[in-house]
Amino acid sequence: CRGMDFSRLVDLTRPMCPGQPKFPTDPDMEIHSLTAAGPDSFEVLSYRLAGPWGTHVDAPGHAVPGGRTLAEIPPAELIMPLAVIPLTGAPSLTAAGIRAWERAHGQVPAGGFVALHTGWTDHNSPGTPGWALDAVELLHARGVRAIGHDTLNTDPGALTALGEYPAQRFWLSRDHWQVEFLTNLDQVPATGATMWVSWPVPAGGSSFPTRALALLP
Repeated sequence: CRGMDFSRLVDLTRPMCPGQPKFPTDPDMEIHSLTAAGPDSFEVLSYRLAGPWGTHVDAPGHAVPGGRTLAEIPPAELIMPLAVIPLTGAPSLTAAGIRAWERAHGQVPAGGFVALHTGWTDHNSPGTPGWALDAVELLHARGVRAIGHDTLNTDPGALTALGEYPAQRFWLSRDHWQVEFLTNLDQVPATGATMWVSWPVPAGGSSFPTRALALLP
């Protein structure tokens, strides 16, 4: 990495801890100390958590039986152009909203990552914004590889409160993946940055905590 300017990296990952916002039916994270660091020992901690914990990735298999697992998403998919679309004063980002953004910034990049920046803090509220179904349909047609958002769900809270997930099911069922609960999107420009995403490879896993970074232009 000689010559790389790491001051241009923005960490889009939230620290993991017990008690943080989560999907309502998921158990809380637990951390237990097995051994402590010392002259004759090393610190070993035991972690218990649901796969979709904190900033996490959802593979197609999260919604589709037989869909790709995290292990089946190749490294070549994990570095891509990043576009950030803000949403304020509306319950969802629609296809019309994406087209309005494109008139100002150019078409979203095929093979890229598109992040929705809502700035929302009440992540489990019925008022939480999200993606409209026609928005993810448009991104699929544009050839976008993956999406992300700073909320806990792809769909608006008004739908998830009813147990309805049309945007998420559409997106994952088209063999795309997504990253949820991103942060610091306000530090990333609308276009020009590069998204880097990585995660461990759990056997058969479809959701797992991830590290997401943006390299600024």
